[in-house]
Amino acid sequence: MKLSPLDIQHMEFATAMNGYAKRPVREFLERVAESYEEVLRENQRAAEEMQKLQRRLEELQSAEQDLKRAVIAAERIGNEMKVNAKREAELLLREAEGRRDVILRDAQLRAKEAQLDIARLERERDLFREQFRGMLKAFERSLDHVGLNGPQRRAAQARTATESAAAPVKNAVKPS
Repeated sequence: MKLSPLDIQHMEFATAMNGYAKRPVREFLERVAESYEEVLRENQRAAEEMQKLQRRLEELQSAEQDLKRAVIAAERIGNEMKVNAKREAELLLREAEGRRDVILRDAQLRAKEAQLDIARLERERDLFREQFRGMLKAFERSLDHVGLNGPQRRAAQARTATESAAAPVKNAVKPS
């Protein structure tokens, strides 16, 4: 049977001739000692348990701090990755825009060159047509003069040769 503080406070010992009866006092003291010993053991177990829990709490707090540091580091790394990715995307975009501009300038230059080539070819075609017409006219006149006598034929041939030679100079186009 366990003793409560009330049991100890209200314990009455029978009196004997020389004071209290030794046997009930001794029994009571033994019960108090056993109860007190049990309380001490429980206190010791509770203290040990409290120390274990305190160590566990410190471990958990340390793990929590490590976890907080890891989360902060992960956030920082994530932010750095975002910034780097954004910077790289902007760099790629600027590089692509630069390439686009070069390609557009090159295409415009080639288009202008093609237009100049077309204009030059059209002028050469027109010149060729004029020269060919002049030559055809010269041959036509020479055919017309086939029936003429010697001096008339030479004069007609000279006129034809002069006209044929003058036609290309008159219609000549400067090359680009």
